[in-house]
Amino acid sequence: MKLLSGTSNLPLAKDISNILGVPLGDVEIIRFADSETRVKVNDKVKGEDVFVIQSTSQPVDQHLMELLLMGDAIKRANPRRLVAVIPYFGYQRQDKIHRPGESLSAKVASKLIERVGFDEVILVDPHSELLIGFFGIAVTSLSAFPLFEPFVRKYGKNAVVVAPDAGGAKRAQSFARAVGIPLALIEKWRDLSQIHVTEALGVVGDVKGKIAVIVDDVYVSGKTIVHAAELLIKHGAAEVISFATQPVLVRDAPKILEESPLTHIFTTDVIEVPQGKRFPKLTILSTADLIADAIKETSQ
Repeated sequence: MKLLSGTSNLPLAKDISNILGVPLGDVEIIRFADSETRVKVNDKVKGEDVFVIQSTSQPVDQHLMELLLMGDAIKRANPRRLVAVIPYFGYQRQDKIHRPGESLSAKVASKLIERVGFDEVILVDPHSELLIGFFGIAVTSLSAFPLFEPFVRKYGKNAVVVAPDAGGAKRAQSFARAVGIPLALIEKWRDLSQIHVTEALGVVGDVKGKIAVIVDDVYVSGKTIVHAAELLIKHGAAEVISFATQPVLVRDAPKILEESPLTHIFTTDVIEVPQGKRFPKLTILSTADLIADAIKETSQ
């Protein structure tokens, strides 16, 4: 087995490497002055099972290009099998065409990864099942939600799981069943003509006097979760906490979340959160064991 990593999330790649007892391979990644990327894989990979660990997080296009170039470089050296380990998949939320003239960006990104020669893909909490269907190669979809379960179970029957919108209802329902507590839903309106503009309209379900646990796949601007928390408090929730696997955290999202009514905010390390974006309410859970187990299983 060979483990290689791009530059997007080296701390997670190193954690996975330590768990597996397999050192990270030698990859030379150069960024030219005109922003082009050059990749050279220095390890011998012929006949090996090669796993490339790379979140396509911000800057998304740069990290996606790194992944594609690494895949091409490795494929040219004739590995036995080439697997992309993508803890966070950029473009995944563009999985539907909402208006005429739009690109189906999630499918485009998926097909680029497939076309460059990857044989399999490992993802963590993809935004929807549509993304898995865009690939014509094997996809392993992992869930980080079990990492969060112990933090919710301690509240017992005094908690209620909340889906922040209808799109996340299936995810929230699965989590609610796993921890054995009721489910509620936030009604949300989204303005497709503007970026990151949503409005929480109402609550379906009983949250009065409860610990409301909002579960979602991603923190982006933070506004969706904060509007939901404010609405839940207005409807009588005693406390609101949240979990989302992917901490995209654009612009002033950390400040928005820290100053919100949320008392605890949980996420994972599928995207590296730099110190400048960390804040007191934030707890980051490690996915390294989860991903390492999937790599071991895939390599058998």
